Amino acid sequence: MEAAAFLEESGRTRSTRFRECLKRASADPTSDVEIHDLRVAIRRLLAWIVLRTALLGPDQRLRGARSSLKALMIPLGKLRDAHVKRDWILRVVPEADEPSYLYSVQVASNILRWEARVRERLGAQSIRRLRVPFPRGTGGLGGHLEAAILAPDHLGRLEREVLKHLPAALDPEHPEALHRMRLAFKKYRYTAEVLLPLFPKATEETTKRLHDFQTLLGTIHDCDVIVAEAASFRRGILGLGKESALETAFRAFREKRFGDLQEVAGTAGALSRVFGTEFRY
Repeated sequence: MEAAAFLEESGRTRSTRFRECLKRASADPTSDVEIHDLRVAIRRLLAWIVLRTALLGPDQRLRGARSSLKALMIPLGKLRDAHVKRDWILRVVPEADEPSYLYSVQVASNILRWEARVRERLGAQSIRRLRVPFPRGTGGLGGHLEAAILAPDHLGRLEREVLKHLPAALDPEHPEALHRMRLAFKKYRYTAEVLLPLFPKATEETTKRLHDFQTLLGTIHDCDVIVAEAASFRRGILGLGKESALETAFRAFREKRFGDLQEVAGTAGALSRVFGTEFRY
């Protein structure tokens, strides 16, 4: 299938899924599940827009749709982050000291604040009218090439971007490097999902492997955020010097999951097993 036709078909699938998730989240903006599903649908649609632009060239209407989707992701992301912090706290530190409790109260307060913002945002007419156009023309060189010819090279570039961050990310003292690798891997994973039909060797196990690694990176990043926020809250708001029980618990949990990361991706060779060979010809 030519790249232009393949991308139009895959784009329509993602746009339809986005509209379905948007409708459900608009009906219940307090639902953790609906907010999560909407964010994932937007990420997949954004990955498709980036891929189409890379292979077929820019389009002004897609640029506008991308800006609108990214703007919607901001309040959704804030709410989802607060949901995640709450869930991790309940799982890792169900009972703790007063500084931990007070930080947890702040997280709960943030959930209510961002729920109100999301409810307002999803109720806007501009959001309900949001559509992703599917221009048939192409300004790039890939429109009349088989999509399968272009896909491996594009994924290869994204894979190299992930690997670039690996040495620094394996240093536990540099959480910002792991965060950058996590973002790069997200781009790889969501792009791979778009291109999955072009690779006969790719299976559900392939997508699960990528999902599991992204989840591991996300878990470590969540710990970094919670520890940093709880410490800042303790020092800046409560004026306390001693580390809270919550901080101690999440440091220990982070160390354990970082050990898992070192086992899975301790070297570039080990990480290549995460990427697998399904996306190579």
